[in-house]
Amino acid sequence: MKNTVLNTYAIIFLSFFFFTGCPENEEDAIMFHIYHSMHEEIKHAVQGTDLDPSYLAALISLESHPPGNRKSERFEKNIYERLVQLKQDGRKFGFIERSSLNGKSDRELREFATSYGLTQIMGFHCIELGCTPEDLKGKYHLQWAAAWMQKHYGRKAKQKNWPACFRIHNTGHPGGETYRKDYVERGLARMAYYNKWIRRKGNLFSSAE
Repeated sequence: MKNTVLNTYAIIFLSFFFFTGCPENEEDAIMFHIYHSMHEEIKHAVQGTDLDPSYLAALISLESHPPGNRKSERFEKNIYERLVQLKQDGRKFGFIERSSLNGKSDRELREFATSYGLTQIMGFHCIELGCTPEDLKGKYHLQWAAAWMQKHYGRKAKQKNWPACFRIHNTGHPGGETYRKDYVERGLARMAYYNKWIRRKGNLFSSAE
């Protein structure tokens, strides 16, 4: 009888220890997975920038589908149509000069109108970055992505204005309306979860907080 009681208490204690150490919910579990699958890569990518590893990790979780899928791609028909108009009629489209599309085939315009990889950087950003869409799909995607982020909203990152950073990345404007209404809210929550795993060094049972 005594042993049965002791075993019961042991099971209760171990269950409590296990469940309090595990991710709190699905959002937390996503960030736990990203920490273990690419934390070193994320740290390397943000070196020398004003970006925080937790921001880049949260962005990856929001932009790639499923979270952490390096092969994520999304063709944007409206962007493609704007690029075609710019090439044919010179109709202005952002910073892109008409001359930069000279000689570009329809396939290349479609590649420019596609977003790639873990952070879904648009192909046309290669014009200013000096890379190719293949680079955005390749081994150094995060370095190219971080370079673009630093260039376009590094000042906001330096101020730790992460809501503005999320909005600029998703919409192009610090006050832009994101496609998903909870995009910024989820991004900030996922940053907090990721920072927890950084403090714990990814250890489920670490008490260091």
